[in-house]
Order: sequence, then structure tokens, then C-alpha cells
Amino acid sequence: MSAPFIPPPLIAFPLIRDWVSFASDGEVHLLSGRVELGQGITTALIQIAADELDVDMGAICLTQGHTEISPAEGPTVGSLSVTFGGQSIRLATSAARIVMLRHAADLLQATPDDLSVQDGDILKDGQETGMSYASLSQSVNLAVAALEYATPKLSDERRVAGKAAPRVDLAARLGAGYLLHDMMVEGMWHGRVIQPPSLTAIATDVPDLRDGAVLVRDGQFLSVVAQDEYIALSEANRLANVITWKDIPVSNTHPIEGLDGPIVESETLYDAENLDAGSTEVSITLTKPVLSHASIGPSCAVAQWDGDALTVWAHSQNVFALKASLARVLNHPVEKITVIFAPGAGCYGHNSSDDVALDAALMARGAGRPVRALWQRQDEFLHAPFNPAMRTAMTARLDEDGKIVSFDADVISPPHSTRPAGMDEPNLRAQQFLFDPMPMGPGNDAPQPMGGADRNAVPGYEIAAVRVVRNRPAVVPYRTSAMRGLGAFTNVIALESLMESCAEAAGMDAIEYRLAHLTDPRAISVIEALRDMVEPRDMADGVGYGFGYARYKNSAGYLGCIARVIVEDEVRVSDVWCVADVGEAINPNGTINQLEGGIVQAISWALKEEVRFAGGQNLTESWDDYPILKFSEVPEMHTRLIGPQDEMPLGAGEISSGPAGAAVVNAVRNALGVVPDRLPLSRHALVTLLS
Repeated sequence: MSAPFIPPPLIAFPLIRDWVSFASDGEVHLLSGRVELGQGITTALIQIAADELDVDMGAICLTQGHTEISPAEGPTVGSLSVTFGGQSIRLATSAARIVMLRHAADLLQATPDDLSVQDGDILKDGQETGMSYASLSQSVNLAVAALEYATPKLSDERRVAGKAAPRVDLAARLGAGYLLHDMMVEGMWHGRVIQPPSLTAIATDVPDLRDGAVLVRDGQFLSVVAQDEYIALSEANRLANVITWKDIPVSNTHPIEGLDGPIVESETLYDAENLDAGSTEVSITLTKPVLSHASIGPSCAVAQWDGDALTVWAHSQNVFALKASLARVLNHPVEKITVIFAPGAGCYGHNSSDDVALDAALMARGAGRPVRALWQRQDEFLHAPFNPAMRTAMTARLDEDGKIVSFDADVISPPHSTRPAGMDEPNLRAQQFLFDPMPMGPGNDAPQPMGGADRNAVPGYEIAAVRVVRNRPAVVPYRTSAMRGLGAFTNVIALESLMESCAEAAGMDAIEYRLAHLTDPRAISVIEALRDMVEPRDMADGVGYGFGYARYKNSAGYLGCIARVIVEDEVRVSDVWCVADVGEAINPNGTINQLEGGIVQAISWALKEEVRFAGGQNLTESWDDYPILKFSEVPEMHTRLIGPQDEMPLGAGEISSGPAGAAVVNAVRNALGVVPDRLPLSRHALVTLLS
């Protein structure tokens, strides 16, 4: 028997009171380091706690991402909010219930088995006792190890988790005041940053401001702060147009050309003997351009100094690392800084929400008053971290029966993370421009089996000999960092394109070919269920069907997609069928929303998105320069969950982008009879592909 899974956050924060406490008015105070980025995690965490505590969801008040209160779980990334954060809360709240019942049993001269809980009230043999979590809140010690008491309910005992529940944040989102962008602090002014045109640029002529606006400057960090937001914006725009800059050279190397240039680091992550085995060799190459986060809303932060104490409200994925990063850049005691998460523009990865937090802190310090800093659309497109350009080359060698017996993957990509990493590498944009500048860190990729650029480059299929090499190009003329799935999007598409080619070489049906290379029964069940959803298929001219499958990180959720495309002047995805096994789905509706959101984003990446460069100069400033999938272009979705509810939750937020992208690319291949080798599949790319 395998040991029970103990989530890492609960090891770091082992006490019940680190996660939950009870108020005398009946409210349950729940704590989490995971934050709500639009993925519905608030609802799921409350569902978990409500089940274990036998209270109504409305009785729970959840505090997320507060550096002085919440457990420092680290970043909200990697589809781990439920797998790590949710499971920590499940164990802690189940332990809290047991501790409460044991204390009540002592007072009632009963056994805990005689007692139960209903809406926070403690019952004995089904009858009221006059005791409740609220009445015992001051007398029960929750400073005890959760794992000593934790007894989570079995799946068939849960009344809330596993059921559809309305989003607890939805009503607030529809009104004013929910988002950080709407936040008001007494005495608050508004700030806009003026971005230098390059890392080496120096402003030599900065004119005076008008209309009561204040210039906050530290080295080449320039910003305008004003009581009226319109004045701050108009003055910042005016200065940006008239400031004289010198020393602004930009690299002549285009990001795609950088992939063809010298390699500064090459690492063999997996190696094996018998890599030359096989009688037939099949190869593919796929290139992906630089992508922008392209959040509909720009990044925002509010900062307030009270003496030497700094409070920052930010929509960061990791308020704990941001706190330490701010301390390093500002040369300020970390214990004097508080960072509080507030909902803002959603993201999947490292966008500019941390950068604008430093901007706000600098503006507030310079202006001597609270400041709300807001980036502009062109700031986001020009200066936020990007998902890097990548090229993945894969080769499979088949034996005489068509089975893959050896596999090679070469991934060329800049690192996929330059997240703020605290004192060692703050990695906040403005730090490079201060009077005492601080260079950015070089970035990194997580080691296998998680991976960064190489995530899911290791095939999830049964192949005897596997080699994977990750290469870092020497010339990277832009700032890279994490975005949904990291390298998995490119690598899954490449692998699934390779599987199509291998099936053709073996003379087999593409889905049956994949099944022949799988032994995991959960993977097989997902693919078989998906196959049975999409029969029969129409095969008109210009219509194509494509398949994509992956188990995210080869350890998280399983997902298969089939896409139907219509290829005319452009590619349109009309339908997507999806089957997923994520283990326990806390809120099935929320899980499906996550899967379908990832599919929509993957379609947009595959067909439309690309940050446009001339050499190393970014030319993308507006939505006119960066098309994304329109609401009118969202396909019909047909989504099923088949995961067993009594299994470990595997996460859903990032698992669909790779298979969905692969399904679209393979559908275009099916419609046109050619193998796409570069994204996005725009009209221009299709003409080039067919010429």
C-alpha cells in the first residue's frame, strides 16, 4: 500500500490554526495562500471546507494571499491549487472538526462517535446540545498538528464537494468595487509609468509637468502622479512623446532567428541506449512564436506608506515572493512590508502584475501619499514578460510492426520562468532603471519531471528508449517568463503531430495507434470515450478532424480533444469534443469551465496569436497588432468528465491547452493534406504551407 499523500503546504504549515479558525458569531475563517485568478478556486476551497466542517458555504470567510495571515504556499501555478492547496485545507478542516467534537464529547461526558455537526451546531444522537463551533471557539486549542487528527470524509460522504456550486465571487464581479482597479484608499492619487524604450535608454530632457501633476523619478524610472486620473494619464502621454532619450540600441535578432543562432546551454535530460533501434524513421519540427498574455484588463496595484511600513495590494500569483522582492529592490526591511492579494486582470502565468506593484511602491514613496498605478495597453504588449519562442524537433524510430521503439526530442527555447524570486532575484521590471540599478535574473526552467521548456517533451506513450535535450539560445532580445502550460503547448502539439505521422507510416488508424502505445487504463479510458463521442464524421471538402491527447506533466490530469475545422480563407474551429479525467472534481461546472477556457485559449494561440518583431524591436502595441480569438469564433463545446471522484484531484487549469492545440493542428493537416510546422496557422501561414 502506498503512503497517503501529504501536500507540501501542510508540511510547511502543520497546525490547524494555520488554515482555519472559528469566530464567536458563527463565522468560519479559512486561510489560503492560493489566489483567485478567475479560475474559481475560491468556490472550490470553500466547498472542501464546508464538507469537512458540516457548515453552509455562506458561513465561510476565505482570506487568500495575505502575507501576514495566509500560509505561504508559494505561487498559484501548475494546476496545483486543489491538488496541494485544497488537499491541505481538507486535512486541516477535517482535523478541526475532530478536535472540536472531542472537546465537546469531554464536556458532555459522551464519545465523539455520539456527536455530529449540522450547520456548525454540535448534536448528540441527533439532538441539539447547545454547543457549536462558535460557542467552543475560545476554549478549544487549534495550535495542534492537523495530521494527528485529520480524518477526511470518504467521497460518498461528501454533500458539497463533487457537486456543482455557484461561483461565490460571481455576484461581486458583476458590480463595482470588486476588482483592484476599482479600489480607493483615502488620499489616493493616480500614477502612470513612462517606460524607457530600451534597457540602456537614458532620458536627457524631461519637461516640467502641468496641472498639479508630480514627477516621481529614480534614475531612469519615470512616472507621473496626480490627484486626477485623467491628468496623470494625459501628462504621462505628453511626456512620453516629448522626452529625449539617448543610448537606445535594440538587438537586430528576431526571436525566431535567435532559435537558429548559437546555443549557450545544452542539457540532456533523458538519455537511453538503443536510440538507433528501429527500421523506419519519422520526424517532425514545430516552431511557435512569442506570445503575449493579452489579458483583457491591464495590470494594476495600489501602494501606501505609513511611516516606514509599506502595504501593497496586488493581483500577483505569489504575494510572498513579491514581498521579498520589493524588500530587496527598495532596500527596505521585509518585516515592514505587507502584500495583500486583490482580484485584478486574470492571468495564467507571470504577467506584469508584479512589475506594477513595484511601480506603485516607488510612486507612493516619491509622492508621499497612496498611489494607484495602472499600466496601459501598450505597456502590456511592449514590456510585460512574454511566453518565449520555441522550436521542438522530434524523431521516432519504428520497428517492422510499426511500433515506436526509440524517440528523440530536441527543444530550443529561452527559459520559461523569470518570476520574482525574492531576495536572490527580484525580477521586477523597474529595478533595472533605478539610480542604483539591479539586473534581472537569467531565468530558469523547473527540473524534470515537471520541466519548463521541456514540459511534456517526454512522451506519455510507452516507448523503450527516450532521449530529450533542452537547448537555451544565446540571443534572446525580449523578456521571457511563464505562461499557461509552459513548453507543454508546443511539445504536445509536436508529439501528437509525430504520432499522426507514425500512424500513417505504420498504416494504422491514428487513434488505435495511440492506444497501442498506452498501458495506463485511465489514459485508455479517456481516449476510448472521446473516440466514441465523435462518430460518424462528415468529410466534406475543406473540413478536417484532428485528435490530441496528453497527460499534463505526465503526472496530472488526462485529457483528449477532437477538433473539427473548416478551412476557407482562414481556419475556423466549429466544434471541439473533450474528455478529461482529473480525478476528483470539486466543482464539476468549474472544472469544465477551466477545461473549455484552456481550449479557447489554445485555439487562439494556434490560429492567431503572435507578437510581431522587426529584428529585436517589438512592434506590438494594440489589439490591432495582436489578434485574438473573437467571441463569435468560439466553437461549440462538447465536454465530459470521466474521472473517479474517489481518486486524488489532479488539477484542471492547464491540462487542455496542449491537446486542444494538437487537435486543431492535426485537423488542419487532415483538411489540407500537409503537415503544419509553424504557428500560428494564419492565412499567410497556410498560403506558405501550401506553396
